[in-house]
Amino acid sequence: MNRPTLEVAGLLFLSGFLTVAAQEKPASLAPSAPVLLDYDQAYQHELKPHRNTIPVQDFHSGEDQIGLVLIVSPSGDVMSAMANGDANTRSYWPKVKEQVLGWKFAPFMVDGKPVTAKVEEYVDLVPPERLPTTHVAPPELRPNSQVTISLERSVRYGRCPTYSVTVSTKGVVFDGEKYVAIPGKHTAMVDPVAVRALAARFISADFYSMASNYHASVTDNPEYRLSISIDGQKKQVDDYVGQRVGMPAVIKDLEDAVDDLADTQRWIKGPA
Repeated sequence: MNRPTLEVAGLLFLSGFLTVAAQEKPASLAPSAPVLLDYDQAYQHELKPHRNTIPVQDFHSGEDQIGLVLIVSPSGDVMSAMANGDANTRSYWPKVKEQVLGWKFAPFMVDGKPVTAKVEEYVDLVPPERLPTTHVAPPELRPNSQVTISLERSVRYGRCPTYSVTVSTKGVVFDGEKYVAIPGKHTAMVDPVAVRALAARFISADFYSMASNYHASVTDNPEYRLSISIDGQKKQVDDYVGQRVGMPAVIKDLEDAVDDLADTQRWIKGPA
């Protein structure tokens, strides 16, 4: 039997050595397993817009929750998503999966370095949005318009923060009632230009055309009241688990935007 030449034999030996070396790659060079995190940890990293409540066209009543397990890349992108729950609830998963895959997170860090994370999340399924059928013309927003935007968050039972906050072209007024780190009335400055920019978002959302209230037939939930006044022309919307009865998701976005502009977390959670 012919033996391979020295050159060929050397290549075969080198090839075998590389194969073995690849199989015996040090653990430090192998891809690390995702870091396991629960929902409380994931929540702190959610980047807006992040909507856990998603309207589904053929969903008619109540609220069903899909549990999720996500793999999130070091840059905060959702790489994969797996749905949990009963067969009926999971049947809606294909309708919302694309939105979930579009979620963004602030990078999860370990020892100061971004890592791949395996996190728990969820989606609440609600009926389709009840968009306005009659348009109400909003007031004209001028560069010198006087704007006042208010948000009240109250709760009948439980320990959710209860407070009201008003953001206006004159400043911020926060009044904390229950379950806030710094209760009582507090004031702060705010840029009037930013207040008018937020008012412009209300107009773009057709807020003045929305229903006056979206009230679900449930109990023991927080109630929110959102209002805006532009040069004395006011509109108010009451939200009691409103998305269960078709409240447009943009209203919740506006509620959160008021909190963001007022920076209510400094009084709700307190200084870092």
